[in-house]
Amino acid sequence: MTSMGALDVILALAKVFIMILPGYIIMKLGIINTNHTQGVSNIITYVTYPCLVIAAMQMEFSMEKLANCGYVVLIFIGVVIIAMIISKILTSIIKMPVSQSGIMAFMMVFGNTGFLGLPVLDGLFGKEGVFYGAICDSSFDVLMFTIGVTLIRQAAKGEEKMGFKETISGLINPCFIGVLIGLLFYVCRITLPPIIGGPVDMIGSATSPLAMMVVGAHLARISFKDMFTNKPAYLVCLLKLLVAPAIALILVKLIIGGGTLFGTVIIMEAAMPCAMLSVILSERYHADVEFATKGVMLTTILCLITIPIVAITLQHILTI
Repeated sequence: MTSMGALDVILALAKVFIMILPGYIIMKLGIINTNHTQGVSNIITYVTYPCLVIAAMQMEFSMEKLANCGYVVLIFIGVVIIAMIISKILTSIIKMPVSQSGIMAFMMVFGNTGFLGLPVLDGLFGKEGVFYGAICDSSFDVLMFTIGVTLIRQAAKGEEKMGFKETISGLINPCFIGVLIGLLFYVCRITLPPIIGGPVDMIGSATSPLAMMVVGAHLARISFKDMFTNKPAYLVCLLKLLVAPAIALILVKLIIGGGTLFGTVIIMEAAMPCAMLSVILSERYHADVEFATKGVMLTTILCLITIPIVAITLQHILTI
């Protein structure tokens, strides 16, 4: 992978995050409301995101890339397991209420690898970065809708198990299906004809601006005073934005060494802020929505600082 200077990394990320501003402004001005953002989120989930992934996987087949996907899944699962253990230990030590400990574990483990992660990877590394990022995100989907939902339900009602049908319905989502279709085309060496591949690529390219504007709109709804004075939210930030990528870095170094794009992608995806689904699932299962919202939004704001730090640090550690 070509080396990127510190300024290149910052500029690439700045281009992505500047797209937050339109969403923030039009929400503040009352031009759009939560119904509109929900509609845009649905467009991203059901249309643009799957197209982005399918288009990114329209590349020449390579057994090496396919083998790398196995490493991506293995290491990413390791990050999730270790992060969950650390979170559980910390919440026990500080005696965090049960109503928040499960949400804390969820937020540390599961990041915004799709709506935010893929646009960032696209800006930094192009389609190959999106290719590996999509594998990370699909791994998250499987774990999020099984272990993740269990954590939220435990925080809400003390429930330990989730029904089989509910688990399957969570896994069978358009984003995950988009990854499966993209991988199928990749493995079977199916190249979309230009009349189809062109529109798919164009639609997929809308994911980044739409997703970032939705993030901006969500930020506009939060009281910054309440968010920045919430001490537990800072613990969430420390764990998600710094500890999680550090765990990923250690595993990458131990298992595959350094200097690979897919290793860098794993660490960058681990450095993403808390998943927006933390809020959605907390609301669905009547858990502490306010705590989840503050954690998600604070990590989203602070990642503007931490992601460039992680990206630049990786150049020295992994010889990007």
